[in-house]
Amino acid sequence: MASASGGLIESILEMPGRFADIAVQSPEQAVLLALGALTVGVASVVFGVGAVGGIVASIGRALPAGGPPDERDD
Repeated sequence: MASASGGLIESILEMPGRFADIAVQSPEQAVLLALGALTVGVASVVFGVGAVGGIVASIGRALPAGGPPDERDD
């Protein structure tokens, strides 16, 4: 199991160099690489904001309201 995680970390560290090698081959590939990164980044932000909003909303519903209790005439 340790070799699998070591290989993962090694490949993550090699990734920027490989992307740079691809990007310098031609302008078209650089544009496609940038558009792909932009698409992934925007999607990550949108879904991240939605997830955080859902978590905050559910926590907000679980907390008691700050107002005074209702008075009833029994």
